Amino acid sequence: MGFFKRLFKKVEDVNKGEVTDSNLESEFYLDSSEEEAMNLWMDIAQNIIVNVVKVTNNSVDRAFILLAMKEQPSFDIFYQIDGSLVFWNQLKDTIIKEKIENELLPQASTVASAVNGNFAQVEHPKIAFVELQIEWATGAWFSHIIWEDDDNSSLAKEEILNKWFNSLTAEIKNHPLDSNTKLSWYP
Repeated sequence: MGFFKRLFKKVEDVNKGEVTDSNLESEFYLDSSEEEAMNLWMDIAQNIIVNVVKVTNNSVDRAFILLAMKEQPSFDIFYQIDGSLVFWNQLKDTIIKEKIENELLPQASTVASAVNGNFAQVEHPKIAFVELQIEWATGAWFSHIIWEDDDNSSLAKEEILNKWFNSLTAEIKNHPLDSNTKLSWYP
């Protein structure tokens, strides 16, 4: 049974009063393979992507997320809207900005802890950084992981973010929205 199925089953059991809520904690840890840890990560990544687009009321063409998952976990989010890239805090809608700031960004530590805790449990290198992108027209999404044992894991988050943003700024001008292919990564 997959991680989320076990978790939701346990939540149902708690809601029915069949077990106490302290039993939920046991569901946050994997007792199986690297594959299950990777599947958990993919489920979480997809959930992040969906929420990053959904918070904008699906009003963006593409979304890009840099997850820093080392000492100070963080999400950096930017969007393609009407042919330009903008960071989340440059959006015009203050309600959307408040939701991102208060609901999405604070999840970074929890995500990093859960994901990297599971990779550590199965003795797999932890994730240092992840770049995620989604093309809204096709629903295609892509992930680029920089593992802690990769030479690029020592790069500063700001370098990765700025160079990726600058590269994409040029690239989106010649990349159709319904292409169903990934854009560049940095590094």
